[in-house]
Amino acid sequence: MIKNILVDYDDTINDTRSILASKFEGIFEVDGMEIYDKFMRDIHMNIIHRKYPERHDDWEFQGRLLCEYLGLPYDQKKIDLLSKKFNETQREIIESPKFFSDAIDFLDRLSEEGFILSLSSGHQSKEKAEIIKRVSGKQYFKYILGSEVVGYHKIQSEYYKESLKIIGAHPEETLSIGDNLEIDIYPAIEVGIRTLWLNRWRENEHFNPGIRPDYEATDLNAALDIIRKIG
Repeated sequence: MIKNILVDYDDTINDTRSILASKFEGIFEVDGMEIYDKFMRDIHMNIIHRKYPERHDDWEFQGRLLCEYLGLPYDQKKIDLLSKKFNETQREIIESPKFFSDAIDFLDRLSEEGFILSLSSGHQSKEKAEIIKRVSGKQYFKYILGSEVVGYHKIQSEYYKESLKIIGAHPEETLSIGDNLEIDIYPAIEVGIRTLWLNRWRENEHFNPGIRPDYEATDLNAALDIIRKIG
């Protein structure tokens, strides 16, 4: 029986993907969504978070990886612009969030039905929880998790082990819901937490390297139906 739900923020509650893609548009004469996929997913998340977490803010290193990935010569000005746009987005998702239309109703229903909610984010977790409270007028989350709170990056299984300790829960009574298989799903599976992949963009096997979530939904309304069945 599910009692505790770890709710992701970026691209689960807030449409961070479209904001970043619009910021990245044309920097390398490439479509912004393509840059998002290649930089944020393939490099920042799958390489930096996994292999070089200490270089999380090293834009020169990540920029070189991106240029190699795109088959382009290294361009310091463009990497500086990419860094600037990324940092602008981090401020924007706090100051001017773009919540999905199903997000607040989803949180309302879960809260009303007695589930214990925790915001499970990467960075800026406290700020993200505060903006949800400001926009909705409600405090949905009993616990606010995040890299700064837990002490590990979300891509690490230790993040989820420590999160369980913080909220005082067993893995079998806990569900992690989020859009990213490598961050929200796989490390949670490793510690026995049940998982629900929010696949809003109906991504294919390219972003699913053998990772199998327990459940999958294309929006939060469908996710709510699943949670009600298993909860």
